[in-house]
Amino acid sequence: IRSDIEGQCNNIAKGLAERDDVVRKAIDLFSAKFNYFVDNISKMDVLFGSSFAKLQDVGKPFTRCGFTRRYLQFITGPPPRLYNKTTETVYVLPIGGEIKQWTGRNCPVEGCNFELCLYSVGAPPRTFPLCPNCFNNSKPEWGRVPGEDTTTTPGDEEDEHKERNIRRMAGKNMIRECPHPDKMPLIEEMTVSPDPESNGVLILDPHLGPKWRLVSTREPTIVHMPKSVEKVTVLNAKDEVLGCRMMSIEFKEGESPLEGGKKKYTSCFANDEMLQGLVRIHHGDERMKASSRGGRGRGRGGGRGRGRGRR
Repeated sequence: IRSDIEGQCNNIAKGLAERDDVVRKAIDLFSAKFNYFVDNISKMDVLFGSSFAKLQDVGKPFTRCGFTRRYLQFITGPPPRLYNKTTETVYVLPIGGEIKQWTGRNCPVEGCNFELCLYSVGAPPRTFPLCPNCFNNSKPEWGRVPGEDTTTTPGDEEDEHKERNIRRMAGKNMIRECPHPDKMPLIEEMTVSPDPESNGVLILDPHLGPKWRLVSTREPTIVHMPKSVEKVTVLNAKDEVLGCRMMSIEFKEGESPLEGGKKKYTSCFANDEMLQGLVRIHHGDERMKASSRGGRGRGRGGGRGRGRGRR
């Protein structure tokens, strides 16, 4: 069309065509094209419908929204995301791990109340709690957003939030660590010790028993509790110096290392040398090397190693 119009303009310049005739012909041509588009655009719905599905027609009910109490649809992606049919809101989920349901547990952040998921990464896998709403709406006071290398300039929080969601929707943010900052209330509730080998913390694995473990939020480190431990409970009480939560440790009958065979006691893992001497520590990259030596991990006595923390 452009070439034809340019040719007609040349004819006008050479005196071979009238200006008004060329203008009228061009307008009629574009008018015909527009009318054809309007008359046939409805066919596109059929064509696209045969190849693509609407968001509300895909996915499966996965977890409840904290605002509407409706189920969010899980769309595997990429990128993986949750969709609210009622509000047409999309919640992008982290990439790089496996997302599972964690029915019946809600986010403790005030005003959120979203039903939580589980996010597992690495080999062997480390599992963390995941709130879809807080992952997409992290607060500055919680600390660095996992998967982000940049810091937010004061006053630019809204723009940075939009850019972050765009990058996540494009699948450009691989997250191989805890998806929430360490100061996020959900993570703080589970923190039992600082992790001196990283800038992270150790939290109780949300899978809980019967294999009790602590996992690092920032490094591929897993602390395996001894098999004699029957139950571990994270308490509300905190260590006055470190600020991490205390644990209630309960041993199996006849297998307690405590004096007098006591089954239950309270521990601050970072300072508990007895418990540290019983745990096994595995680092993600060292686990693969250990497999060629019969499965032994770091430390003494066939995989038994000292825990980390202040003595």
